[in-house]
Amino acid sequence: MNFEKRLTKIMRAEAPSLFGPGALTRGNVDRYHLHKLQAALRYAARNSSFYRERFRKAGAAPEDIGTLADIEKLPLTEPGEVAASPFRFLCLSRSEIARVHAFVTSGTTGPQKKIFWTQNDLDRIIRFLAAGIGTVAGRGDVVNVWLPAGLPYGQADLLSRGVKKIGAKPVIAPMDIRSEDHLRLIRESRATVIFGSTRLILRLTRELQYSHDLSRLGVHTLFLTSEYLPPGARTDLQRIWNCRVSTHYGLTEMGLGVAVECEAGDGYHFNEAGLLAEIVDPETGRPAAPGDEGELVFTTLTREAMPLIRYRTGDISRLITAPCSCGAKALGKFAAVGKRLEAIALLAGGEKIHPSLIDGVLMDMPGFVDWQAVIDRRDEREILHFRVELTEPDTGKIPEMKKRLFAIPALAKSIQAGWMAEPLIGIASPGELRGTGTGKRLIRSAG
Repeated sequence: MNFEKRLTKIMRAEAPSLFGPGALTRGNVDRYHLHKLQAALRYAARNSSFYRERFRKAGAAPEDIGTLADIEKLPLTEPGEVAASPFRFLCLSRSEIARVHAFVTSGTTGPQKKIFWTQNDLDRIIRFLAAGIGTVAGRGDVVNVWLPAGLPYGQADLLSRGVKKIGAKPVIAPMDIRSEDHLRLIRESRATVIFGSTRLILRLTRELQYSHDLSRLGVHTLFLTSEYLPPGARTDLQRIWNCRVSTHYGLTEMGLGVAVECEAGDGYHFNEAGLLAEIVDPETGRPAAPGDEGELVFTTLTREAMPLIRYRTGDISRLITAPCSCGAKALGKFAAVGKRLEAIALLAGGEKIHPSLIDGVLMDMPGFVDWQAVIDRRDEREILHFRVELTEPDTGKIPEMKKRLFAIPALAKSIQAGWMAEPLIGIASPGELRGTGTGKRLIRSAG
């Protein structure tokens, strides 16, 4: 069953009166969104002290939302507000909460957030995760899950439950083991699908590609999440594993699973059964023009414990409205997320750089494993200090890395104008930058 059919089934279950016996149309989806949006707003205004006060101060009530376009009358919800006062978003008593997910934004900066779920919320998450994993796996597949494990209904457990719903077998892998141990688990479990972070799967591939024939393991799909996958790195993975490479977009606040890469490879179909998506200008908060790039904003449509209305993700994308070549006739999609507002670094002279630009020029370099960068000052000029990890420590590759970095226009302009010194590149020892591969990457400032 393809993704559109799976999502149609979920929407029909959520609002059977809105759907006839025929195929799903965009009109069906829009009517569903408006129906669920109006209900979600009434629910939040009645039960959440945060939204009750927010709507009152904004002079906007749920009754004012007569069309989907009217949603712009409502204020945006900032991530910091969720972190500062999570209990004000609650719509139920704490005794009705089945799971609390506490985390730090993107695994990087900011105060800890708490997201609350009822059992119904968790069941909806599992149903969508089943729809998402169903785009790359089916009955009889073995899916190795490379996500943080831990308590029931944690990341790995939720995805495992989704895998079981489609008749496949999940195998949860420890996050802190070496690539050789991951390889042994792939063989022992006879994995056919691997779901894990882009950085972790790239690391394993680079560390093992010359000592093992990864194409003979029987894996037919790598399903990557957490980080942007540059086109060159995707090509490498496809060649080395001789398998399909697909990507996933997730966000804890929106229920972990949010979107899966379209089979056509040109964007993401998302959970329209549970989410309404917008693109706004990140500076003004106003809706972006159709097709323009801006900040992804989501509204939860079916959340019981903790609805989030017009929640700012900090991720930059654009909505794609053209008919999809994958055959989906009713679903919208958004473009791959390559930038996050949190990760954009402002260089001397006003130029901007973000990690996906660096990934794009370095990650397809032979033998390249990972990198970290810090902005510092040297002789009154800014300088980027890199730590890079290679499969074999080799300072002879530094000139090639610098050449590739100079291909980034913002960096080249800052250096040529004298605002920045040439980057310094240090070679890390094998495994030094390993971590777990689950946190989003930042270009940090020294001190």
